[in-house]
Amino acid sequence: MSTFLRKHDFRGSTVMPEAPRPDDEEEKERYVSRQLWWALAGLLLFALTLLFGWGGAQAAGTHAAVNAPLFPPTADLAAALADARRAGRKGVAVLYEMEGCGECARAKASTFRDPALQRELRTHFVPVSLRADEPAALRDFDGGATTQASFANAQRVFALPTVVFYDLDGIAVARQPGSRWPPSEWLRLARYVRDGGYENAPFEPRAASIER
Repeated sequence: MSTFLRKHDFRGSTVMPEAPRPDDEEEKERYVSRQLWWALAGLLLFALTLLFGWGGAQAAGTHAAVNAPLFPPTADLAAALADARRAGRKGVAVLYEMEGCGECARAKASTFRDPALQRELRTHFVPVSLRADEPAALRDFDGGATTQASFANAQRVFALPTVVFYDLDGIAVARQPGSRWPPSEWLRLARYVRDGGYENAPFEPRAASIER
């Protein structure tokens, strides 16, 4: 078949040329070398795609976790407690806040965005938030119907923000009001609850670490 016939057919489509078939050894070696080079280049490109694709996904996942609300709002504390039991967590951490609370906004925008604190709370607790001033419907830890404001009042939450830690029976075991603590002190408190320190002694903050 002629070169023209090998490269074209008569139906209007172009046919891929056949691989060269060199007659001498030198041309054959060059041909093999080119094929190996393209194969290696393809493998390298594939490996780089996997590497940077995985790294990008990991970075995106980390970024999303840090920027997601640490204390998402809830209307069902019984469900949060059930989630904690099912996941093998230590309990539920409730942030009591309200609309227009400057100190609440300060804590959420700075302190509660600390990666180490977020990791501790997400790993060992189910963190949620309630609006202490709203009459919105709420299902309490026992499954009873109440409101967020009534529940906050029953829990003696009078300063905002306040974080209360509840054990797996829905019993408050530690609480801390205010937004002036540094992340390191909140981290100590979370670990104190995680390790059951409240069963032996009250939590002792480090006075020197408290912001003035």
